[in-house]
Amino acid sequence: MSSKLTEFGRMTRKLRVEHDEYLKDMAGHLGVTPAYLSAVERGQRNAPYEWVGLLQIAYGLTHDVAERLKQALAESRAYAKLDISHLSAGDRRFMELIAERLQSFDEEER
Repeated sequence: MSSKLTEFGRMTRKLRVEHDEYLKDMAGHLGVTPAYLSAVERGQRNAPYEWVGLLQIAYGLTHDVAERLKQALAESRAYAKLDISHLSAGDRRFMELIAERLQSFDEEER
């Protein structure tokens, strides 16, 4: 996985600097360890969307800033987890084929 700072990571880091806080302070607001928050910022873990609301409350973010943070979070997500246990074996295979095919498209084809 990537160790490059994601857009969400850049935005959260900026929030910390603006509020004179450390990684551990923001991690405390989110109820996670600093190591977990760091991994999210670097694209090694996904953050839950609930974090946007927690950050909005903790830092008094405007609606517009929260929306930009939500967009950055969506773009920074390294993977998606879907519960497909209720699908038939054929439908699960179909989902796998779609995912494989999507990876073969370039940006214009998407």
